[in-house]
Amino acid sequence: MKKWFVAVALCAAFSVHAGERAAVGSAPARFDFRGIHVAQVVQLIYAEALRDAYVIDPDVLTDQRSVSFRYDGTGGDLRAFIRAFFDSLGLDIVRRNGVDFVARKQAKAEQVEEKDVFAYRPKHRGGSYLVDLLSPLFKGEFTARRAVHAPAGDKSPQIAVPAGSAAASIDRQSDMLVFSGAPSEVTMLKKMLAQVDTAVGDVVVRGVLYEVQTTISEGSALNLALHLLGGKLGLSLGSTVAANSNHISLKNTTIDAVLTSLSSDSRFTVKSAPTLRVQSGQSGRFTVGEDVPVLGAVSYPSAGAAVQSVEYRSSGLIFELFPIVHEDVVDLQVLQQKSSFVSTTTGVNNSPTLIKRELKTSLSVGNGELVVIGGLTEDKDSTAGTGLGWFPGLNLGKTRDKNNTEVILILHLTKV
Repeated sequence: MKKWFVAVALCAAFSVHAGERAAVGSAPARFDFRGIHVAQVVQLIYAEALRDAYVIDPDVLTDQRSVSFRYDGTGGDLRAFIRAFFDSLGLDIVRRNGVDFVARKQAKAEQVEEKDVFAYRPKHRGGSYLVDLLSPLFKGEFTARRAVHAPAGDKSPQIAVPAGSAAASIDRQSDMLVFSGAPSEVTMLKKMLAQVDTAVGDVVVRGVLYEVQTTISEGSALNLALHLLGGKLGLSLGSTVAANSNHISLKNTTIDAVLTSLSSDSRFTVKSAPTLRVQSGQSGRFTVGEDVPVLGAVSYPSAGAAVQSVEYRSSGLIFELFPIVHEDVVDLQVLQQKSSFVSTTTGVNNSPTLIKRELKTSLSVGNGELVVIGGLTEDKDSTAGTGLGWFPGLNLGKTRDKNNTEVILILHLTKV
């Protein structure tokens, strides 16, 4: 097989040589190489076709790749074709003082920029937030980054921890961000920080919690509130109020006007009226109730005696808010819960049993908009008999009354 390749190469060389001699008579050169090594191609082209001074690098002479190509002089300049063909093989031709130097192309060395260090004190956002947001855009390193991210509100304290320990990997609140990278990246980082380190926005939530007593004929407390507000404030369901299953939204209405309208009805009793300022992306919570001790897990120390842990759980009227402040609206997640503890009758343990009614909802509220949320209802049946006091055994009649107790929450949001 090797002899066959050599024979083909020699035939090609003679073909090229004849073509070159014919070129003296202005006939175009034509030649064809099939399955010949790169080293042989380079030598034959310069020896028989170009007939020019050349120097071939030793790495090229050991190139054993097999190639095939055909050239027709009618298609263009021979030297331009050879240069393009060598370029496709990763070879470079450098002409100096009338001599062609053929060698492998050298990989261009990457320009390594000198690193710069930039320290930045966040103005509005946390260091961890900025690092997580910006680090995918840069090749440099941020020193505020940690391998393990702790849940929000559960950051490690700002104390010295051993380097390389597990505590050192846990994300911690940081008031300083340090970046090490190329000067061009530092310049870009400064521009990005001016755009992303902006105020997150706060929202002031004013809430009023009502407990409403209604009967079966009066319907839900939400419908009752809508009827009262529509009569006293002149609200219409189709224009100002948007209704759904568990809340109504009021626009262009002050909370004081709503409270005044509802306070005139004895069925509405105010249980709590908190005012809370919550940062965007953080949770706010207000509770009207009590913490009840509940038996927890049992542990067995080395001494062998069982130790019963005690946990305190909240009950009563509980509301949690989680706002996300946008440019035009506030996305609000609301958790509304009414709960109480009763004595356990299942015989599991001596801990009380939690009975709760819970409602979760997500809303998009405009700045200054007022929302009325309902849905937590408790039904109570009462039966009374009528008779003669001096003759207890004689009942003239019985009356049965069924009442509903529903919790209504009114929220008024204002962006700060």
